[in-house]
Amino acid sequence: MPPTLDTLPPEILFNILSYTSPFDASHAPLHPLYTTAATCRHLCSIVEEYSRSLLKRHVNITPPKAAKTNAFVCRKKWVRWVAGTCQLCGKKSRRTAILDPSLTCCQACDHSHFPKMTMTEAITTHYLSKLDLFTPNKLHPTLPPLLLGTYIFMGGDTLMLSEPSVLARKAHLHGLLGDKAADPAYLRRRVAAHDRLMKHMDIQHSVRLGRVRWVKRWNLPAVDRMDAEALKKVPKSLRSAEARAEYVRKGLGKEWEAMGLGELGAPEEQAIEIS
Repeated sequence: MPPTLDTLPPEILFNILSYTSPFDASHAPLHPLYTTAATCRHLCSIVEEYSRSLLKRHVNITPPKAAKTNAFVCRKKWVRWVAGTCQLCGKKSRRTAILDPSLTCCQACDHSHFPKMTMTEAITTHYLSKLDLFTPNKLHPTLPPLLLGTYIFMGGDTLMLSEPSVLARKAHLHGLLGDKAADPAYLRRRVAAHDRLMKHMDIQHSVRLGRVRWVKRWNLPAVDRMDAEALKKVPKSLRSAEARAEYVRKGLGKEWEAMGLGELGAPEEQAIEIS
């Protein structure tokens, strides 16, 4: 008969419980330490012993070995301490890091340990378009997402990007562009061209729950319903679905060619000379 969780040795159970980190304060009421302890009396004692060792090691307190009452519950003390203490400097704080919501972090430590920049700064200072920043997408189908986070400001989500991630993305793309990356005027035209591509694809980035995804704007179907007189005021490349698709196809091809990439944004294979 295979072993069950409550029949494993304490050493193995302690190792399993160590995977309950990193801590996410938003899940505190359903923290794995709580749910595991609620399973049975044996696992409850294992969780308490594990939490006691964490308190002794990190909080520098020695919990009572066997309390006469339930007033001191090690797992609750540990979860409350982690949720209310900056994990970098030890000061009291219930704030989490913008780029890592699982880390309780005061504002000073968040600023000093996790350099960030706004999307506007990344576009205007480093000449990276939204298609460059929010990957993967049609232009960069193989690039991974950048490290980013959001915080609430004036009732809305404010987006912040990891500065090292942005600089690494800039170095990668400028390396593909070669000498053209040294020309600020070319880079500004490139960002504007990407904005036109997004308009023809009818997409925009959406920030929700700390994540960015591409969504349809649903603006262009209204163009398809315009009469002939109203269509005269619309650029030719936007007047029909076929024209928009052709514009996007040519635009993506032009950008891939500038970066030395093949079709669909894949690196072109280099010929190997055999002597």
